[in-house]
Amino acid sequence: MDKKPIVNAPNILTLIRLILVPVVICLILVSYYAEMQDSNSLNWQWTLGTFGKYQYKLPILWMAAGIVFILASLTDFLDGYLARRNNQVTDFGKFFDPIADKLLVNSALILLAVAGIIPLWMVLILILRDTIVDFIRMILSSKQITLAAGMGGKLKTLFQMVGLSLLFFVNFKFFASVEFSATEYGWINQVIMIPMYIATFFSIYSGTVYFCNARKNLF
Repeated sequence: MDKKPIVNAPNILTLIRLILVPVVICLILVSYYAEMQDSNSLNWQWTLGTFGKYQYKLPILWMAAGIVFILASLTDFLDGYLARRNNQVTDFGKFFDPIADKLLVNSALILLAVAGIIPLWMVLILILRDTIVDFIRMILSSKQITLAAGMGGKLKTLFQMVGLSLLFFVNFKFFASVEFSATEYGWINQVIMIPMYIATFFSIYSGTVYFCNARKNLF
């Protein structure tokens, strides 16, 4: 039985991350509502600059959601670091930390997909990969087997967090121009999406490697 105190810095950070998830969701949902109602008072846009025939307007609610998402992502790094450094790993943290991570990342992926910023196929790959890996990890855990994540998984997490954070502040929907052509839209969007494409590559790669390493213990 875990006799370490539940109330410690890592667990508090995990709880903060859980609390911040609905904050991110609410901010984006209010932005969606304001956009549908054409309400500038609810979704005030900050014009950051004019680039030739384009204006870049950042909705204040998206900016707030992005800041909250980044803060929540930082707690993910800090809680694990503090738990290991101070020997404060608890059953509470082991259970709720991955739940908080999945809620944060999957909520962001789904919200960005609904907004048309991230393609649906990418969201399905990222979520399905994590679900399969978690299922394999659960089976291995029931057999008292621990299989650590490889470098590919860590790179996937890094690029995914960077890519998602970037998309809250920079995406094609924030460029305003009546002359915005499909060709220009495609070019700009592909450049902005580079971190997410890299994350998707490492997601497939690391998931495949993890399955191959775990296969002999599964069957």
